[in-house]
Amino acid sequence: MIRAWPFLASAALLAGCASPVVTRIDATAPVPARGSFSLAPEPDDLSPLHVQARDMVVAGLQQQGWRDAEAAEYLLAVTLSDRPASAVLRAGDDAGRATGVIAPAATRANNKGCAQRDHRLAITLTRRVSGDVAFSGSAAEFHCKAGLYDSLPHLVSAALGGLSGRNGMLQVERAGVR
Repeated sequence: MIRAWPFLASAALLAGCASPVVTRIDATAPVPARGSFSLAPEPDDLSPLHVQARDMVVAGLQQQGWRDAEAAEYLLAVTLSDRPASAVLRAGDDAGRATGVIAPAATRANNKGCAQRDHRLAITLTRRVSGDVAFSGSAAEFHCKAGLYDSLPHLVSAALGGLSGRNGMLQVERAGVR
């Protein structure tokens, strides 16, 4: 029995790493018909990872039949963040009052395992003529050991998944490094 303790202790430690990665997805519709898009103005000092995320979203849109054009119907904005999992991101009004939660802190309801970082990708397609948001999709995951680079392909795929007509909030699980 004494020999079993080291094995049981190591198995218990590894069990926390074996839990699935939970991807939190939020998509708003109506979904625009496939059309043309151009990139919204961006700062000159984007990180290489943000540039990679933007390029992956552009490629994903093109695979779904969208066209990249100079005088496009829609403007595409891509945001990428990596924040502490304990922080809550809130929206506010002009008076400085909190009006809603954009990104929650890690809890047992939205996370299965350890959570030190929150990786988040959001895409927005805005109608160029009216300025109305035609589509907004976001995907986020809590991680302990995985870097933003590791979760990026999954975040892009999940955020773009809303363009297929799936609407609202959804949580999906996948195997992967937490």
